Amino acid sequence: MNIVEATCTPVSRVQISRYAGAVNDYNPVHVDEEFAKAAGLPSVIAHGPLTVALALDAVVAQLGPDALRSATARLSAPVFPGDELTVVPTDKGIEVRKADGTVVATVALTLAAADGA
Repeated sequence: MNIVEATCTPVSRVQISRYAGAVNDYNPVHVDEEFAKAAGLPSVIAHGPLTVALALDAVVAQLGPDALRSATARLSAPVFPGDELTVVPTDKGIEVRKADGTVVATVALTLAAADGA
C-alpha cells in the first residue's frame, strides 16, 4: 500500500451542517450546539460517515479514484468542529487520528490490483 500519512484541514461546522443536509440527518447532537452541550459534549459532533469520507478523500487524493475497491470503518471517538484529522497508514488500511493522537476511526481498505484487475 502506498499511502503516506496525511493531515486534513480542520473539520468545520459548515462541513457538518452541509453533510447533515446532504444525508437528511439533523440529529440535534450534530447541528444544535446547546443540545450537544446539554448531552455532556463540548460541542456538536461530526457525523461518523463524514469523518470516514474525509479520511477516504485523503486516500483517494494519494492513490487515485480507481485504486480503492472497498472500505470498512470502525468509529471509536467523536470528532468536533476544529479537530484536525490525520490519516495514518496501517497494515490493513488506515487509522484516523486527532492531533492529540486519539484514534477516531480505523478503516480496513481493499485496493485494486496494481494491474487494474
